[in-house]
Amino acid sequence: MKLFLFGWAATQDNHSVVEPLLKLIEQVIHKLKPKQILHIPFARTTISQIERADGRFTKHVNLDWIEYLNAANEGDLEKIDSPLLFLSGGSKTGNLLNEIKANPKLEQLIRNAEYIIGESAGAKVLWSCVSTRDNELLEWLGIIKDTIIEPHYTEKNRQALLVQEMEKENLKYGIGIDVVTAMVFDVEDFPQKYEIIGDGIVEVKINSHFVQ
Repeated sequence: MKLFLFGWAATQDNHSVVEPLLKLIEQVIHKLKPKQILHIPFARTTISQIERADGRFTKHVNLDWIEYLNAANEGDLEKIDSPLLFLSGGSKTGNLLNEIKANPKLEQLIRNAEYIIGESAGAKVLWSCVSTRDNELLEWLGIIKDTIIEPHYTEKNRQALLVQEMEKENLKYGIGIDVVTAMVFDVEDFPQKYEIIGDGIVEVKINSHFVQ
């Protein structure tokens, strides 16, 4: 499984850089040349938020030769045939995780995917452990073993937070990813081999207190 993990599109001064981010994602999509792409937008919780995410994606990403499917649309999951998966960001990471786990077909699709593009919350759900967020017990997907992910990394000064969370959750690795930037790697090769897309910072930290 190959992952393309993006740190999202908001800078420190809250200036939107959505279009540059989506152009980087478009480059990845065109390189992979899928017949279908399945957008999984559940880090947003209202119909209007999902529709805006849907419109934002289809406006800025050229999909002329790709069938676009949205997991929030009734019936789209019945049309899938080995799609490229795009887990988009939003403020409700727990809702994204719960929607995935409530749909066995969708969860298996993610676990068996060849390629996944994850943006912010869509990247975070892939890490591994059981933890409490916003008074909710969450069992993360565990696609990347012993690892926690922090998007918006230097823009929101999450360097110290990443180290704290690694130690709190007893995870061996921590990944920090800046906005309009991606970390690209095969799950089997992590953390020894990875590439960076974009001009921001990607850091991989090792927890010196990790207990196997």
